[in-house]
Amino acid sequence: MSDELFEVAFSGEILEGGNPEDVKVRVGKIFNADEAKIAQLFSGNRVVIKKNIDQQTAAKYRKALNKAGAACEINSLTPAEPVPVAAPSPEPPVDYGDVAPPPQTDPLGITSDQIEDLSVSIAPIGSALQDDIKQPEAPQIDITGIDVAPVGANIGGGKKEPDPPPPDTTGLSLAD
Repeated sequence: MSDELFEVAFSGEILEGGNPEDVKVRVGKIFNADEAKIAQLFSGNRVVIKKNIDQQTAAKYRKALNKAGAACEINSLTPAEPVPVAAPSPEPPVDYGDVAPPPQTDPLGITSDQIEDLSVSIAPIGSALQDDIKQPEAPQIDITGIDVAPVGANIGGGKKEPDPPPPDTTGLSLAD
């Protein structure tokens, strides 16, 4: 069945011998996830990471998660016997106005082509981490009207003016 579709789900299960904190860090790096998404993934609830993918892509997800120390499940989404379904009528786009749109069905927002580039390494000490560093041009600033005070000059502005007198409150009284 070449048209069979699968989903990859994760319930926070860690492979035997794995350190939970290390696994969370590695899974977070795989999906570029922040702490909130990692907490959601490791909450113990079943979270669908990716669905409607082919078997080869599902195997890539499993391999990446297993390498990180996390156990995932892969389930077939294709029914045993195809059931004829009427074509859905196209729905007009919904204007949500000031209200947030409904949540995405793919909460991690990753695609299968991002999984292949999961192996990372640390650059040797002293190596350049960015290619083609372009130096910014120095800004052209007009300083023709600026002068420097001589050494020992008083640049404080002179005497301080006396404080103004307090306001007249003789006509004011407190009421009960």
